[in-house]
Amino acid sequence: MYYSIKRFLAVATVLSLVTLGCKKDKTEQPEYDTQTSVDNALAEGAFNDAENISSQAIENGTSLTTYRESAESYSLLSGCATVTLTPNGSGNGGTIDVDFGSTNCLCLDYRYRRGIIHVVFTGAYRDSGTVITTTFTNYYVGKDQSNMFQVTGTKTVTNMGHNAAGNLTYHIVVDGHLINANQNTMNWQSTRDREWVAGESTIGLTGWTDDVYHITGSATGVNFEGTSYTANITSPLDVALNCRYIRGGVFELTPSGKPTRTLDYGNGNCDDSARVTINGVTFNIILR
Repeated sequence: MYYSIKRFLAVATVLSLVTLGCKKDKTEQPEYDTQTSVDNALAEGAFNDAENISSQAIENGTSLTTYRESAESYSLLSGCATVTLTPNGSGNGGTIDVDFGSTNCLCLDYRYRRGIIHVVFTGAYRDSGTVITTTFTNYYVGKDQSNMFQVTGTKTVTNMGHNAAGNLTYHIVVDGHLINANQNTMNWQSTRDREWVAGESTIGLTGWTDDVYHITGSATGVNFEGTSYTANITSPLDVALNCRYIRGGVFELTPSGKPTRTLDYGNGNCDDSARVTINGVTFNIILR
């Protein structure tokens, strides 16, 4: 009897140590998943890109036909994009369709696109009170043809007039979705404020090439793997229209049940690199 009790206690002690060891390992195991940060950056870039195309189309109107066929490297469009402007009759707004066709088109910013971007606007892009609504029909964009992302949803931009610094500001609301090549869906809801910090005084077909915006705000979403998250911009995103990537700025992102991580777009260089820091460890990532 004594031997049995002694043996039971020994086994129980071993099991207890194993259990505690497992719990300890699980608690101390660092978490370094960058997927949510990469997916959020993709959504941020895709909807900024759509707005850049929309604003160019509104600024240039029917003259965009010639503009897009130029060989200038700073143009977002190319000869395969058909632009149709339909005034609303009052002279204050209308609709624009930017149609990239049904097959992948390599645009002058080295991204492939196909499908249609629809733009409805109530007035000029620079006019206070103008509302611009962008939607999509079978619209895809990607850095390579084997990894295109379908963009769906609605983006609404409202011109809020000039702020105290004398810069035009825009309030932006996005209810958007991205679908990857594996048919996984990412949801992205965003509320942003966009300040036009450089280039407002230049106009004409190439006037937008010196435009720079600073973007602040927050977002919520569900990444391609089904993880929900929240994101908050802590240093304004630096968006230059002559650069295909976000040049700078920082946001903090918190996936459900995981530590907050920080994504840093860099110090103003136009490149596809960014850094994600999780649990004090920094990873370099490539923007898609």
